[in-house]
Amino acid sequence: MLPTLHRCALAPALSLVLAAGGVTLTAAPATAAPVVAADRTGGAAGGPLDGILDPVTDLLNALVGPIINGTAAVGSPLTLTMPEWNLLGVANQVQWLADGVPIPGATGTTFTPTLDEAGKNVQALVTGSVLGVLTLLVKEVYSGVVAIPLPGGGGGGGGGGEGGGTGNPVLEVLSDPAITGIPGVGSLLQVLNPIWSLPGVTTTYQWFVDGAPVPGATGPTYVPVLSDAGKQLHAVVTGTLAGLPVLTALTGFLTIPQTEASPLQATSAATVTGTARVGKVISVQDPTWNEEGVTHAYQWLRDGSPISGATDKTYTLTPDDYGRRVVAKVTGHKEGWTDSTVDSNEVTPGLGDPPSFTTQPSVSGTYALGRTLTALPGAWGQGSTPAHTYQWRRGGQVISGATSSTYAVAADDLGSTLSVTVTATRAGYQPATFTTSALPVAKLASATTLKGKKKARAGKPLRVKVGVLVDGFAPDGVVSILDGSKTLKRLRIARGTKKVKLPKLSKGKHVLTAVYAGSDATEESRSKTLKVRVLPRR
Repeated sequence: MLPTLHRCALAPALSLVLAAGGVTLTAAPATAAPVVAADRTGGAAGGPLDGILDPVTDLLNALVGPIINGTAAVGSPLTLTMPEWNLLGVANQVQWLADGVPIPGATGTTFTPTLDEAGKNVQALVTGSVLGVLTLLVKEVYSGVVAIPLPGGGGGGGGGGEGGGTGNPVLEVLSDPAITGIPGVGSLLQVLNPIWSLPGVTTTYQWFVDGAPVPGATGPTYVPVLSDAGKQLHAVVTGTLAGLPVLTALTGFLTIPQTEASPLQATSAATVTGTARVGKVISVQDPTWNEEGVTHAYQWLRDGSPISGATDKTYTLTPDDYGRRVVAKVTGHKEGWTDSTVDSNEVTPGLGDPPSFTTQPSVSGTYALGRTLTALPGAWGQGSTPAHTYQWRRGGQVISGATSSTYAVAADDLGSTLSVTVTATRAGYQPATFTTSALPVAKLASATTLKGKKKARAGKPLRVKVGVLVDGFAPDGVVSILDGSKTLKRLRIARGTKKVKLPKLSKGKHVLTAVYAGSDATEESRSKTLKVRVLPRR
């Protein structure tokens, strides 16, 4: 592709050189060539671009080109005399240039060079426009070039006339630049510099791929990369010499051939790290490759089948993974290389940690004979609700068959403690157990009675009747009959009652009491006193 060209009027005129596949633009002083008018499309009649750019019929032409007046020096104002046109009513727009680059804000008929323009060529571009019969006619014409000398240096001709100065040398390309080297990815290419018409030219470079500048590729050499394969490459060479317009030349175009991709090769294994238990996070350590800059993609497998959605470097093991073979596939990718996939080592996840409760299990109900107790399983962390099993305990020992969430307090529980062990089981995890506090079951209250005659004869035995009642039923147990604090008799009763013949009592008053010792299930109790008067013998 040829660079965009401006056709110049008056000075500098443009000449075009085509050689060795290159294009050279040369700016000449205004006095070196006759006026050549140019429009915005780049077409011109009778100029050196004929045959390359489409010709345009010029309707608006400058009879006399713009002229710069003044002293070429930093801080010295320059004044522009506008061109004379072949048509009336032409509007002029001005843009001052330094080395062909527009100077921001410099759009008036006067311009004062600053240090930024020192050592550069200044000229003015005047765009004339007038409304024609069918369209707007536009023409661009250039003034002569004025070289602004460096402060303290020489040079810098004064303005005046269409040329703006006389005797300025012209920088030209005597031999076009060319690219040497074997075109290919990884192959060193080098620009053979052009031969300039003047000494002391500073040469700079910019490499292009498919017409786009390559960032950083501004040296005389360039090594194509994989992304350049199949594309066209060329270089633009720029010559700069103080006091003269910048000159640009293009090399020919080279096509970088496509390369056959080679497969990536892993030089170390992919390794799964982490604790292989359900609920834990494992990760895969990337392999190393025979190339730098490799990116990775991941897929976790269970028993050889891809796990849906498991495409990250890390993976959280689920209950479905318990006891199965879990592997990570790691695919390496790099542009210009064939992808390669390696498998990690295989892990077989074990049961996860037991769930922990957020609300501990408990028991509701009254710990009393005949009442029903209910086990409340509590709440067990995040995840699915676990299944629960129960085991009731009496005095810490398992109660056979008591595995429901409810339990009816039995007579065997009286005087002991009751608790329940709750087991929470979640698939893929170890079971968790919790035993509630052991709470006592109260003994049953008892009532003891002692009945007998209130008078007796000395030397004769006294007969009494002992009775013990516990919440409506007659228990067994041991009863002691006391005379004051003296134990007269100790006996075992059955079914809550017994008749007793007491030892012979001495003459006088006696206060008798029956004391029930109680049992594992019943509380002890004392009868009311039985006052007996023993009369003398007859």
